[in-house]
Amino acid sequence: MNDGLDRVLRDFVMESQENLERLDHEFVALEQDPLNADLLADIFRIIHTIKGSAGFLNLITLEQVSHYAEDVLSRLREGSLRLNSDITTVLLSAVDTIKTVLLTIEKTGQEGSHEIDQVLKALKFV
Repeated sequence: MNDGLDRVLRDFVMESQENLERLDHEFVALEQDPLNADLLADIFRIIHTIKGSAGFLNLITLEQVSHYAEDVLSRLREGSLRLNSDITTVLLSAVDTIKTVLLTIEKTGQEGSHEIDQVLKALKFV
């Protein structure tokens, strides 16, 4: 990898990790106020940004997990899905998976091999 791409990847990991730390608090707040459009929009924006950057950087695992999480968040935003504890658990599981992959990237410079089938299945069937 060239130095420019290394720097872009490091910046992506650092920014994504900071944003994901905020999500933990926002999900707790959203559970208390499930119709809070601003919180939902912010959570969606963070996942959407990770998905787009992962696609640009060819990080397939991150792109897949964030894509499916984004789909669930889109349905929540449009009102075709209503947040409950099961959906929150699935979304938090996706966030945990994203964090794990980001840690691997931070340590190795690559996504590595992660078992994501279970989280993808859970997100698909929300």
